[in-house]
Amino acid sequence: MSPKPGMYLTRLRVEQLRQFRQPFELRDLEPGLNLFTGPNEAGKSTLVRAIRAAFFERHRSTAVDDLRPWGDTGAAPAIELDFMLDGRACRLSKSFLGRKRCSLHLAPRAGEPTAGQQLEGVEAEDRLAQLFGFQFAGKGASKSEHWGIPGLLWVEQGTGQELHDAARHARDHLHDALQGLIGGNAAGELAATGGDEVLEQLRAWRAELLTPQGRPRGAHSEALEQVQVLESGLAALDTRIATYRQQVDQLASERALHQADEVQRPWDRLRGELEAARQREAALKATQRQLDDDRIRHAQREQTRGLLLEQIEAHQQQAQERGRREAALAEAGTRLQASAAALAPARQQAEATRAASVRAREQVQAARQDEHRRTLLEQQARDHDGAARLQDMLDRARAGQQALVQLRQAAAASAITLAEVQALRQLDARRRHLALQREAVATRLTHVLQPGQRVRLDGLALEGRGERHLSAPAVLVIEGVGEFTIIPGGQDLATLARDEAAAQDGLLAALQRAGLQDLDEAEARLLTHEDLRTRIQLAEQALALSAPRGVEALAEEADRLAARRLTTATALARLAPAAEQAGSHTELGAPDLARAEALQDSTRQDEDRAAAALSLAQQQHAASLSREAEARRELDAVRCALDDPQRLERHAEAQRQLLEASAERDALATRMASTQAQIEAIRPDLVQQDLLRLSRSIEQAEQAHQRRREQILLLEHDLHKAGAQGLEEQREHAAGELGRARRRLDELQRRAAALDLLCRQLDARRQATITRLQAPLQRHLDACLRLLMPQARLQIDAQLAPGALTRPDHGGVAQTGEFGALSFGAREQLGLISRFAYADLLREAGRPTLLILDDALVHSDAGRLAQMKRVLFDAAQRHQVLLFSCHPEAWRDLGAIERPIVRPA
Repeated sequence: MSPKPGMYLTRLRVEQLRQFRQPFELRDLEPGLNLFTGPNEAGKSTLVRAIRAAFFERHRSTAVDDLRPWGDTGAAPAIELDFMLDGRACRLSKSFLGRKRCSLHLAPRAGEPTAGQQLEGVEAEDRLAQLFGFQFAGKGASKSEHWGIPGLLWVEQGTGQELHDAARHARDHLHDALQGLIGGNAAGELAATGGDEVLEQLRAWRAELLTPQGRPRGAHSEALEQVQVLESGLAALDTRIATYRQQVDQLASERALHQADEVQRPWDRLRGELEAARQREAALKATQRQLDDDRIRHAQREQTRGLLLEQIEAHQQQAQERGRREAALAEAGTRLQASAAALAPARQQAEATRAASVRAREQVQAARQDEHRRTLLEQQARDHDGAARLQDMLDRARAGQQALVQLRQAAAASAITLAEVQALRQLDARRRHLALQREAVATRLTHVLQPGQRVRLDGLALEGRGERHLSAPAVLVIEGVGEFTIIPGGQDLATLARDEAAAQDGLLAALQRAGLQDLDEAEARLLTHEDLRTRIQLAEQALALSAPRGVEALAEEADRLAARRLTTATALARLAPAAEQAGSHTELGAPDLARAEALQDSTRQDEDRAAAALSLAQQQHAASLSREAEARRELDAVRCALDDPQRLERHAEAQRQLLEASAERDALATRMASTQAQIEAIRPDLVQQDLLRLSRSIEQAEQAHQRRREQILLLEHDLHKAGAQGLEEQREHAAGELGRARRRLDELQRRAAALDLLCRQLDARRQATITRLQAPLQRHLDACLRLLMPQARLQIDAQLAPGALTRPDHGGVAQTGEFGALSFGAREQLGLISRFAYADLLREAGRPTLLILDDALVHSDAGRLAQMKRVLFDAAQRHQVLLFSCHPEAWRDLGAIERPIVRPA
């Protein structure tokens, strides 16, 4: 078995603290791993808060109202802790608010002759702070910056990944522990509250001149900016002086060019060339207009010639058309005779088939009337049976509906819900529970009287042997002795009596609202109501079977059936008597409906074919008549046109006009070709280009002359203004200012370089000391980390907090990242491992340790959680660990007995 740690809790008792209004106690805590489980709000975090309050809060503090149970302003939270410290049994008792006190009892170690120590009040609290490495707040509630070592090792719910602040607050105590491990000199050089004042002063001076990255700041940056501004100003003056000299030369050149333009006037020559180009353009436009007119007349002559050719060709075609029209008329007459011969037989056949179809239709009508009579008689019989059945169903449905209405009225009269009864049950149960509690805590008076002795209790005589339960003050009278007033219980009993009376009143009020005498009547009414609801459901089901769509729908269906019976009877009365129909059938051969309909279909098809043949013959005859008349009209028109006396004159005139139009067309074509050749020789595009070029040249020459004049005036103005500014004198003054600024900058740069060199050398010396100081803590951290990440290394920074994590990636290449860049779950895991290393370091230095983990590692996956269980179990071999969790199934393989915490009633 592993050796016991130097400090571990053995018992925790709380009373009137948040959920724990009644006393609650955890006994027989193990020196190693202790697992406490329970659902949310069972009180796990409250117990952790109680341990923190017992150590961190002053017993006279008024900032601990959060410890009170809700709604109980008179409560006095009390905490009692038993723990072992270096083999010595200790007990810390502390209560707040209503009863402010604190006591610390330190029992003697085994073999010591002393009687131990008993410390009270502030003295006890200061002794605790000295033993465990924390401090108290000067005013108000204790905060994380006061918690020191316990604040580092006691992890609150949801803060496992937050370590740097806790390590910073515990840094002084860690340095004290390290001082005994590595020697006083090294630890003294890095005293947690001191530090190297010279180095800090040098860093402060360096920070006045340089940023942490070595860039200028403060006066150094201002001097550098001033040099840059002066250099820019001097460069600007040099540029202005050079510009001034350049403008003097430019002014002389511009004046010479302007004078030459005034003498030569080149724009006048260009205007003469522009006028000649405009004359060429006017002549070209006149030639183009003549060409356009000739093209129009040529097109007109060509159109006239085409019309004349069409007229002459039409005259020739009319003579040929006469023969064709005569042949077409003869052919149309032959076709007309043939169609007239085919029309008569088709008409006779159509008449015969129409008469046969009429006879077949009369037979079908007679057969259908017989079939309809039989159908109506069958329908009449079915409707008679259906009406009797519907009437029976309607009677049953109406009776069931009446019974259902009565059941619903009875259910409404006895209406009560299960929730109402349950509420009454709860009120009655609370009343009975309070009565039992009051009876349990009531004062019991047991008497054994001698024969003949007279004793009265509240006026009632007591005799022989018996027992009374007193829950209220009572007067005991003993004759010959006197009276005794017995006041039982105390505040709790009085409270229970008031609560019982209030519960009784609440039950009576609820019964009155429901119109009930007692709970039994409510239970009976509930049973009656449930029975009525069951009977209602059965009645509804029976009604649904009798009338699935409702009684009204059933009644409407009966009315519709009665109306249909009347309609059937009326239809039968309208039919001819059966005897008459039978005689009629005898005359027609009395066919049945199928044979009559088949015969009707056959005669109808014959009639349709005959009608179609007649229609075709009529269409062919009409078409032959139309073609014969059209051929005759066309032949008459051709003959009339050929016999016209003026036809020959029009034909001769058309030929003469055709010759004249052809001659004029040819003359216009020759003149158009000559004109087009003249235009192409002149090149219209070049004429337009000359006009545009010369116009732009004139405009540009005049604008250039005007711009040069304006430029001369502007240069004269700028030179006059620059000459009045004294640029040379300004440059001499700026050069002097720049020299002084550069000397100032050189001085600050030399000072910054010297301070930077001193700080780097002193930092190197300090880092070597820090490395020696970190070695014991780094050793313990490496040992714990190997259980989770065998090939990883977590560095310790100068504040003794986790820094960079180095570990191989999937390819085996070492990767380094900061602690704060890790995932939430990884930071929580490494935070707990770091706390175990701090605990090992403190244990090595002989300091007390206690690890408290409230719902830790809830963000770990299954694989990491299994590894962290090994780490946790290993730490529990050297330290006491109190683990609180609302997930008991996650810790069943931890190797610790699960101790459930039941939520207080």
